[in-house]
Amino acid sequence: MKTVAVIGAGNVGKVLGYALKKRGYRIVGAFSRTEKSRQLAAQLLECPVFSEPEKAVCDADIVFLTTPDRVINETCNRIAEEKGFRKGQVVIHTSGAHSSDILASARQQGAAAISFHPLQTFPELEMGLRSLPGTFFAVEGDEEAFPVAKEMIQALEGQMLSIPTEMKVVYHAAACVACNYLASLMDMALKMFNLMDIPPKKAFESLSPLIYSTLKNIGELGPEKALTGPVARGDISTISAHLEAMKELAPELLPLYRQLGVYTVDLAVRKGTLNQEQENQLKTLLGG
Repeated sequence: MKTVAVIGAGNVGKVLGYALKKRGYRIVGAFSRTEKSRQLAAQLLECPVFSEPEKAVCDADIVFLTTPDRVINETCNRIAEEKGFRKGQVVIHTSGAHSSDILASARQQGAAAISFHPLQTFPELEMGLRSLPGTFFAVEGDEEAFPVAKEMIQALEGQMLSIPTEMKVVYHAAACVACNYLASLMDMALKMFNLMDIPPKKAFESLSPLIYSTLKNIGELGPEKALTGPVARGDISTISAHLEAMKELAPELLPLYRQLGVYTVDLAVRKGTLNQEQENQLKTLLGG
């Protein structure tokens, strides 16, 4: 039975710790900065919970650092200073933005280090647990730790995505585009529906079939072949009408619409639906 310590009992730490406990891993210690969080973690993970991170890792084969990104390095260094790491341990952080290099002090004490980022959002425990099956986990770091990561991912019913250490920041930027910027795009669309006095809930219900069918088409065909609409058709007059309406009614959204339009022109060119003249006209119209 693998033993696990969870250092940082926030949403990610609680979801992963609880899910691994339910799948046969033994949680031997946890750490959280606040008393309230320690109490919640003790109830959920059924393990000793400490106010000093180095005390939580003593008996653990696997150490999860699930603290906020800004304190991963600080926390790792503190545990290392207290001789908390040892040869044979696997030390893991779950940050999407940082590579395993941030765990250098654990490596210096003989532990193997990896980053283990679930390509998923965990707004709260129950929703996080439901979303784990099928989730991809981006893993990079020391090769000797990969079998441990693969075993955990299989236990969590996820899938492993191995990425180069030097590309971790690019990976995270891509995830932000797909998740965070999608939320921003939807906010933009809902604001435009609001101009017609359509409330957000009704607007989302109206747009949902279009959104989900587009995602399905992208999955089956790829972005180029899935692209439809006025840019893909070279419909200059329609795009011009959009710009005029937005200039009058939603000028704050116009710069983003233009930038996305220019990018979409290039996508339509790759699809093969625009000739050179249409490409030039659209890019001139959109300001590219």
